[in-house]
Amino acid sequence: MSRQVTKVLLFLAGAVLLMSAFAFAEKAKTINIYTDSVLPSGQELKAGKYQVDVNETSKQVTFKQGDKVVATAGCKIVEKPEKNTCNEARFGQKDNKQRLEELRFGGEHRSILIIQGGS
Repeated sequence: MSRQVTKVLLFLAGAVLLMSAFAFAEKAKTINIYTDSVLPSGQELKAGKYQVDVNETSKQVTFKQGDKVVATAGCKIVEKPEKNTCNEARFGQKDNKQRLEELRFGGEHRSILIIQGGS
């Protein structure tokens, strides 16, 4: 095999690996919080758009805006038989404030319950 053919094959193999990495990477989850709210720990979340990272191992959910971590809370993951239709945040009321209690992401079979914990 010539040197040029070897270079082309290595380049193509690298391109395939890079594309595979992008295909298997988990899309960042985003959620819109339409009203100022609090987490069970008392941390405040202002109305806005947040990137949400759920760490199932440590049972924590992290809310970010850009690269800045805004809040972290404990979570419990509950599997559901049906898929969520869209991204949504569910709230309860405590001390005349909206309290964030649950997150659902479209296309997933789970709910993320926000619980006391985190930092």
